[in-house]
Formats: sequence, C-alpha cells, structure tokens
Amino acid sequence: MAQGEVSLRDYLNLLRRRSAIIVQTAVAVLIIGIVVALVSRPVYRSEGHLLVTPQNPTLVTKDSTDPFSEVFNSSATHNVETQIQVLTTPQLLADAYKTAGLAPGDPRVQVNVSNEKDIDIINIATEAHSPTAAADVTNNLMQLYIDQSNKTRNGDLEKAIKYAESQLVDVTEEWKQAAMALQKFEQKTNIVSLDKELLIASDNVSNLQAKEQDIKALLDGTTAQMNIVLDQVKKMKPTVQMDVSGTNPRIAELEGKLIDLKIEQKEVLELLKPSHPKAKALAAQIAQVRAEMAKAPKFMTTSQKAPNINIAQVQMDLGRLAADRAEHLAELASVDANRQLAQRRMTAMGQFQYDEQMLLQKRDIAQENAKQLEGRLADLRIRQNAQTSPISVLGRANVNPDPVRPKRLLIVLLSALTGVFLGVCFALLQEFMDDRINAPEDARKLLGVPALGYIPQIEREDQRLLTAKSTGGSVLEAYRVLRSNVRFAAVDETMQTLLVTSTIPGEGKSLTAVNLAVAMALDGKKVVLVDADLRRPTIHEKFGIRNTPGLTNVLVGSMSLEKALQPTSIANLQILASGPIPPNPAELLNSRAMEQVQELLKDQADMIIFDSPPCLSVADAQVLAANVDGLIYVVQLGSTRKSALRHGAELLRQAHARVLGIVYNKVQMDGSRGDYYYGYYSYYHKAQLPSNANAPAAQPAPAAPAVRRSTEWDEIPTQPDTRAIPDGSSDVQDKE
Repeated sequence: MAQGEVSLRDYLNLLRRRSAIIVQTAVAVLIIGIVVALVSRPVYRSEGHLLVTPQNPTLVTKDSTDPFSEVFNSSATHNVETQIQVLTTPQLLADAYKTAGLAPGDPRVQVNVSNEKDIDIINIATEAHSPTAAADVTNNLMQLYIDQSNKTRNGDLEKAIKYAESQLVDVTEEWKQAAMALQKFEQKTNIVSLDKELLIASDNVSNLQAKEQDIKALLDGTTAQMNIVLDQVKKMKPTVQMDVSGTNPRIAELEGKLIDLKIEQKEVLELLKPSHPKAKALAAQIAQVRAEMAKAPKFMTTSQKAPNINIAQVQMDLGRLAADRAEHLAELASVDANRQLAQRRMTAMGQFQYDEQMLLQKRDIAQENAKQLEGRLADLRIRQNAQTSPISVLGRANVNPDPVRPKRLLIVLLSALTGVFLGVCFALLQEFMDDRINAPEDARKLLGVPALGYIPQIEREDQRLLTAKSTGGSVLEAYRVLRSNVRFAAVDETMQTLLVTSTIPGEGKSLTAVNLAVAMALDGKKVVLVDADLRRPTIHEKFGIRNTPGLTNVLVGSMSLEKALQPTSIANLQILASGPIPPNPAELLNSRAMEQVQELLKDQADMIIFDSPPCLSVADAQVLAANVDGLIYVVQLGSTRKSALRHGAELLRQAHARVLGIVYNKVQMDGSRGDYYYGYYSYYHKAQLPSNANAPAAQPAPAAPAVRRSTEWDEIPTQPDTRAIPDGSSDVQDKE
C-alpha cells in the first residue's frame, strides 16, 4: 500500500478504537427510542371522503371579460383546490371541534385535507388519541362544509343578481348621459349635417385657391410689364437740368408697405389675440409707417436734369404699373387670408366629426352593455331557481378505527440505526480532532519507516526490566522480536552503533534501550549501553549502579574508557553511565573526543546502544544521530502527538539520520482497544509467569557469568513486523 493511502482496514481500526463512544451513543439513542415508543399514546386515524362535482356551462359560455361567467362555469381542478382551502379555514375547523365537544385548536387532534391529482374526491383524515373524537371531527367537518358550501353558493347567486341589477341601472344612466351629450354637441356646433358642411368648406377652399392662382398670374404680368418699361428708360437719351415738381415717391413706397403690414395683421388677428406679442409688433410697425407718411411731403420740387417727354411718359406708365402691382398684392393677401380661414374651418369640421363619432360610439356601447346585463340578469334568475349542490358524501368516518401510531418496532429500529450513525459520526469527529498517534499507520506515514516492534503495557514496575532470569512473557518476547528486526534491518550493512530516541520525555525510550541491550547481550553479543542523556540520565538508576564515573569523565579526559565502563549482572553487557551533568552537553557530544570514544567502544563491543534525550527537547539527539549506524524511534501510542512527531522527523532528516524503524511502546494486549494484530504477543502475555515473577528485580552484581541461551530464543521472525496496530493509551510506563 502506498504511503498516505487510506484502506478499509484503517477505517475498521478507527471504529475499534472509538468503539466506546459508538456503543455509548447507540445505546443512549436506543434507550430514548424505547422510552418514546413505550410512553407514546396510541393515535387513531379516521377518514371521510367528499365528491366535488364540477358545474357544466349550461347557460352561457365562459368569457374572460365577463364578470358573471365564473358563476356559470367551474374548472374541476380549480374548484377542488379551492374547496380544500375552504375546508382548512380556522373558523370551519373550530366549529367542527366544538361540535365534537373539543376545544378549538386542540393539539391532540390533527386534521389533514387532501386529494389525488386529477380526481374530484377530497379526503379528510383526522388523527386523535380517541377514536370517537377522530370520527366525530371528520364527520362534523364534512357536514359543516356541505352546509356552508350550499349557503355560500346561494349567497353568491344573490350577490350576483344584486350586482347585475346595480350595474344595469348604472349602464342605463350612462346610455342616457351619452345620448344627451350627443344632442348638446349638435346644438353647440349648430351643424345639421357634418358631411354637407365639410363638402361646402372643401369647395370654398378650392375656389379660393383657384382665385389665388389667377391673381398671381396678373401679378406676374404686371411685373413683366414694369421690367419692360424699365428697360426702355435705360435706353433713352440724357436728360436736361430743370426744376421739376411732383409727387413724393417715398409716400407711394410707404403706402405699399402699409398695405403689406395690414394684410399680415389681418392674418395674425384671425389666429391670435390682439394682446399677443406678434400682433402688438405688427401694430407698432403700422403706426410707425403711418407716422413716417404723415411727416413726408406729398409733393416735392427738385432741380434735376429733365428727361425728354418720352421718359416722363414712360415713368407715368411705370407708376401706373406699380399701383396695379400693389393692388394685385393687396388682393392676393386678402384671398390668401380667406383661403387659410376656409382651411381652418374645414379642419374644425374634421374634429367635429371625430367628436361626434366618439359620442355616438359611447352611446352605442352603453346601449349594448345594457342589453347584455339584461340578458345576464335573466340567466342568473333562472340559475337561482335551478340551483343544485355540487358536494356529496362518498363515505363517512369509521367510529371504531384502528390505531396508526406509534409503530413501536419501527421506532426502536430507527433509534438503533440513528444511534449507530450518530456514534460513527462522533467517532469520526473525535478522531479528526485527536492529534495523538493512535495507530501505527499514523507514525509510519509521518516517518516513512516500518515498525520494528510492539512493547506491551506492563502495569507492575518490577516486571518492566529484563533480567538474566527472564525466561518468558510478553515483554521478553517483544524484545526478542525487536532484537531480530533490528538485525534484519541492517542485514546488508554494518550495524555496530545504535541510537534510541523519542519525541518527548515519558515515551519509554530509556527502558527500550535497556531491555534491547539486555536482549542482545542474552543473545551472546558483547553490548555496551551508553547513557548519552547528559541532562536527565536514568540508566544508572535502572541498573542500581553509580552515575560516576561515566561518559562525561571520559570526554573531558579525567578517566579512561576502561575504568568508566561498569559491568552488570547480565553477561556480555556493560554500562557507560552519563557521568557528572555538564553545562554544555551538545558541545561534548559533538566533539572530537566523542568520536574517539565511539571508536574505542567499537573495539570492545559488538553493539553500542546510545540512550539520548528526546529529539524535540534538545539538539543532543540530532548530534548523535548523525554519527551512529542506525536509529530506533520510540513512539507511545495514544500519547505522542502527530505534530510533535512530524517535527521530530524533520529534525532527524536535517541531521541525515538513518532511522531503522519505530518501536511502539505501552501497547494494550487485553483487547480493550479492539486490536487484532497482537495475538502473537497476547499469547505470551497470558502465559503464566515464573514462580519468582512477583519478586523484585534482581539487583545487578559487579560481574556475573554469561547466561546460556535457551533454544526458544532461536525462534525469531524472518521479516520485520510492519503490521498496523490500533490506538493505545496507558499510564506512564517509564519515568525518564
């Protein structure tokens, strides 16, 4: 299985570890369900059925614009849905409750009104703790509904008849008002026939337009003659100087201008009031022209060269033509004004015709509405006389119904399933929020190394250390497996120095180092156990020896290695205690002297095991891990935090340490954690201890003969044990 992959076994292990909360939750919910099922009162259900017959449009067809069409036509689907809403009105339900002798809105009684799709049958179901109450409420509700429905429909017809009568009065009055308005309009316009008047106005406009064209033709002829006369004047000989008296030409010019202004003023006054600014401006111009004419002399004498007599005659003709032209212009202005007046008259005739048509249409519509209302009123009266009820009872409620709730077996079953589901949810939540290493897979995923051994939980302190007299039991067997797995982990490489460390204090690294050293010594190897924890040394306490001389004495050169090594009661096992606690442990462990000590130890032993401080506490473990052949990482299931282990693994990777594997300490062997991986260990754990197993551990002697290995020590696994185990939590097993 790839690292980080989650298998079904992981989920099963999780459920085993959290089985307590799952069982507790399931039992609690199940008990609640059983209590609810037992204390719940029985509920009786009584049903009744009503048939809603849709009405047929026998009198008139349905019209969306007709307010009375809904009285004669009913959509079956819409009608059934409406009747369901009527049945569930609070007032009708309250009356049904009262008739059955119950308080309105009694929570112990529940009424449900429904119908199936495309079926005109209404189902009324009442649930109550009393069968009589359920039946009475259902039957009373149906009867009250039928009575109210008949009353409502008759009342609707009466209201419709009254409404039709009032509308007929209003429409008749509207018809009369429209006729009177048309009559007043004809009197006001004083027009007998709009079509005839419009024709006369059109002819008048045409005549004026023709006359206007004639005048324009005369004006054009006069203008052409004036141009001819002017050309003749230009061709005559020069004139002679003489005094000439004659009419002032300025007056003729002002008269022509005055005529133009009067024509324009007349046109403006036909459209605008005299007070209008434009009319006032024209009046002011006319007054100004008249004042100028009054000031100008009618005759004037000038000294000039007199033209010959022919020129004078031509000028007289030119004046006559100018007068004719002015007359034509005045006449043209008058005709144009009359034409515009006739056109406005014709336009007004068109508006009068439109107003007359609107009044006629209003009168005709009112008359038609009155006729329709008279017909509707007659139909409503016929309908009232032929009224029938569309509601009928198909089946009344049973007065002795069977109970429908509670379904006790179903409640218990659902409670059990719900409890298990909630228990699993709580277990998953607890697992998600738990940062502890609860299963070997958690540590293996973080460190990326296999499991080398599983050390069982030993409650009795005097049974935790292996001695020369240890011949069986789960502790001895666990360290046998650990010893073998360490040997197989370095089968192709030299493995002479071994470091034992953990994440934090209290996880059993020192005890693991001691028992592993004893197991290797009992296997016939020369072993030196070095207490490299120069801050809180504990190895000397476990063997009952002195802490000095020790490693620090050798490192500072105050004592040789041979004198610092202390023998134990275990053959082939020597102890190098920590010695006096120095102020700079990390510097000593990373010194050249430490390397020399390691080389000397390799010459004297087959295996050197170092007990170091936890890797997260100080940097000592990192310093030692970089200079040993292999490292064993001790993890206490149920105690070590994932975040701490992740940090420790990162520190060891930075030190380029060779981590051989993980030793899981304080593993529960009684099955309380749901573990099935430890059957092998559990077999030895259940075996009887020797007769002196309860005696205190033997105190080490200065020296002891080698202990012969039993044949059962040769029964070791051929592969490292990498099987996963579930979570385990216990009391502190090793006080470091």
